[in-house]
Amino acid sequence: MELKLDIPRRDLWKAAAITLLAILVMGIILFPVYYMFLISIEPKESLASTSITLIPHHSTLDNYREVVFGHKEAAVKSKLFNITSTGGTLISTDYTIEYKDGTLWGRSYINSLFTLKYISNIKVEGANRTVQNNQVRYVRGKLASIDAKEIDSSIGVIGRTYLKAKEVRITVENPGSSRLPLKGLTKVANNTYVGRDVTITLPGRVRISSGPGKLEVTDFFFIFVNQVNGGFFGYLKRSIIIATLTVILTLLFVVPAAYAFSRLRFMGREHVLYFYLMFTQVAGGLGIAGLVALYGMLVKLGLTNNIYVLPFIYAAGGVPFNTWLLKGYIDSISTDFDEAALVDGASYLQIIRHVLLPMALPGITTVSIFAFIGGWTELIIANLLLNQNNYPLTVWLYSMLNDLRNVSWNQFSAAAMLFALPVFILFLLAQNYIRSGLTVGGLKE
Repeated sequence: MELKLDIPRRDLWKAAAITLLAILVMGIILFPVYYMFLISIEPKESLASTSITLIPHHSTLDNYREVVFGHKEAAVKSKLFNITSTGGTLISTDYTIEYKDGTLWGRSYINSLFTLKYISNIKVEGANRTVQNNQVRYVRGKLASIDAKEIDSSIGVIGRTYLKAKEVRITVENPGSSRLPLKGLTKVANNTYVGRDVTITLPGRVRISSGPGKLEVTDFFFIFVNQVNGGFFGYLKRSIIIATLTVILTLLFVVPAAYAFSRLRFMGREHVLYFYLMFTQVAGGLGIAGLVALYGMLVKLGLTNNIYVLPFIYAAGGVPFNTWLLKGYIDSISTDFDEAALVDGASYLQIIRHVLLPMALPGITTVSIFAFIGGWTELIIANLLLNQNNYPLTVWLYSMLNDLRNVSWNQFSAAAMLFALPVFILFLLAQNYIRSGLTVGGLKE
């Protein structure tokens, strides 16, 4: 016998419309997160120049590597230099040269300053090495060689400079009076010449901007090496310590308090918790006044710039709401279990440990998640009390926005995705407990 379900077509269209509406709403809600992810894997350096696309054309993990590990940069001052690179651009007052697979060498009349980014393989001989403010300094050395992805001399080299390259493209303002030797080059436009396997003497001041290559200097004046970005794991460690201690302290206060408000009978039981909850959560401007008083007190006690003070502050701020939340869940647990334990001679602490904790695990997990998020995401107090050497992830992420005109939105998006990842994973692992902890107590009420 075959069973057929006769579902009206109207109901089918209604269900389809509701499903499409739900998908549309979820798409609108999740689109900012998806777009931020797209920006984080884009190789471009500016949000303004990043077009809105649903599928990335070019993806890279360089932004994540930069945020997590950072890179090293160097400032080199020397008269004698040699640059070997895959290509670059040379700019003077009356000419511009683009070259590929070339070598630049020369002697400057004064010490020229070179800026190197994404450096590696530093080799230095005969220099005085010191470390100041996390900057490695080599002063007055004999020889040095540094590999780098970018080598620039924005101020320019004044002196004798030579270029030997496989390919060159030269643009001059006035070919008739150009200081460059243009013989042997092919003219491709009014002011443009190209050539292969050429060696050129570069007159006047020359600004150098080259791609990946190596800089070698002789009898240099100084080399300063700096670490740029990175330090992610240090910020992550401090955030984990703060959030974990916040959870532990919150549970130490909330579990006994929620049990007392749910099971014990005392004067003001029905009003104290709700009054305290409303006073602390809806106080408005009193929160700012309390923050000023808190800062003044911690300064007097010498407890600023201490990450272990923050969990006590965060736990204290979250106790009223979390106590109310856990109390609602404990109310849904029958008191027969408590009475049976009391008959067997158990104390209240034993009831909490052996009866309440196992049965209220979903509610306790929910409280733990909220406490963890509170300690993980708090910014204002951490920014007020901590110095840069003790920043957690939230303040570090905020500090990236100090200079909005020069901020790399690609790297900021990568940092934001890494910041949100632990909370996202936590929700995935504990979603069943959270759903149960939030719904059972509400149904009981």
